[in-house]
Amino acid sequence: MRVNQTENRISDSQGHLSNTNTLTYVSSYIPWSGADSLYHRNGLVSMKTMNTLLQQTNQILLGWYSYRHNSKFKPSLKEYNLHTNLLKAVSCVVCPNDFLFLLCTTSCSENNSTHILNHGFMQLLDRQMTEVPMTVVNLGDTTRKEYHQIGNATVTASLRIKHILDNHRENHLSSPSGQMKEVQKVLLLAATLNNGMKRMASEVVESETLLKQLTDDVCVLKQLITQSELQELFALSSASQNETQDILLERKEKDLEENQQLELFINTFSASKHNGSILSASDLLVAIDEKKKETQTLWQMNKN
Repeated sequence: MRVNQTENRISDSQGHLSNTNTLTYVSSYIPWSGADSLYHRNGLVSMKTMNTLLQQTNQILLGWYSYRHNSKFKPSLKEYNLHTNLLKAVSCVVCPNDFLFLLCTTSCSENNSTHILNHGFMQLLDRQMTEVPMTVVNLGDTTRKEYHQIGNATVTASLRIKHILDNHRENHLSSPSGQMKEVQKVLLLAATLNNGMKRMASEVVESETLLKQLTDDVCVLKQLITQSELQELFALSSASQNETQDILLERKEKDLEENQQLELFINTFSASKHNGSILSASDLLVAIDEKKKETQTLWQMNKN
């Protein structure tokens, strides 16, 4: 419904002034299921589909609306083209400037804390979409005044809602803070889990630190064991070399002693034979022992 409202002003300086405003009341809309396309890809309107939608109503077509998610509050090129094509349709209003376009978009802040629903009417003026002032009337309020942020159900003087809240307050709400008990349980559980995770994390850090210290100690002990084994092997090799030298010296001394005994026996036997007297075996052994003692005495003297 469209109404023209004229305001007359009378002043001493400018005389009689009149201003005419056109008010458009949008009271209903025709939902479109989307089974058949109302327009083609090139933006041309399907008159057959639009006449099918409008045949059940006798009211005047005032405009159309579009709803988009997470987009800017600005008509797109497709919407602009569709709006101009709808203006050429026979079922539209006579004056092109009175044909309206309702754009509804949603947006949110960067941290997703605030969600905004942008909505507004626009009309085509000089090939540009211009926003039209809009006033929302709360149809639930019988006073027909401006839009109320609080409904009549909450401002009523009836004690029914207060009585219901009081009955459920003891079971679901805590008396000091007014917070729900389930929420407090969840917060308590979250705090307990957080403290448990922190304690486990500190224990893991301590165990990892102790494990690192033990690993370093094991590495140091392995190095000490390796060094001690090398020293023992070196000492054993040195001792074996000394023992080998001692054994060789003893065998050499023994061989030398046996050679001296044999040489002494031969010399004694030759001397006795040269003198014309043959010594008995016992006398020969006694002579060999005496000669052996003299040889050992000389050997010790030379050794010292």
